Amino acid sequence: MAVLAGKDVVVQVSVNDTTYNTVAEMNDMSMSFEGDNIETTVFGNDFISRIQGLKDGSYSLSGFYDATDTNGQVVIRSAWLNDTALYVKIMPNGTAGFKQQVRVASFEVSAGVDGAVEVSVDLEGTGTITAI
Repeated sequence: MAVLAGKDVVVQVSVNDTTYNTVAEMNDMSMSFEGDNIETTVFGNDFISRIQGLKDGSYSLSGFYDATDTNGQVVIRSAWLNDTALYVKIMPNGTAGFKQQVRVASFEVSAGVDGAVEVSVDLEGTGTITAI
């Protein structure tokens, strides 16, 4: 079994699904893929039968806020502000993973007097999830 180090995760964004840039200052991410299972059981079945319906992907990113990250955090913020296209690549081993077009569901900046300014982003998938 290959165990991956969290430090090797790469998160990138793109406005055109061609040129991707790494999002700076991220130190936490999660992604979740779901499929709506539809029950198809009929009379006479001894067990429940299901088919998979619609699939969905969601992503959460967090780290330190960097207003100078014009190709990463600023791109995400602009996609939220202007409701424009955004694509995300999440690569758990640094080179392979998944990509999907997304909509920015939230962009939160927070700070406490005793800590760093932090950013949290929630992305919701729209369209096909592709293994890369």
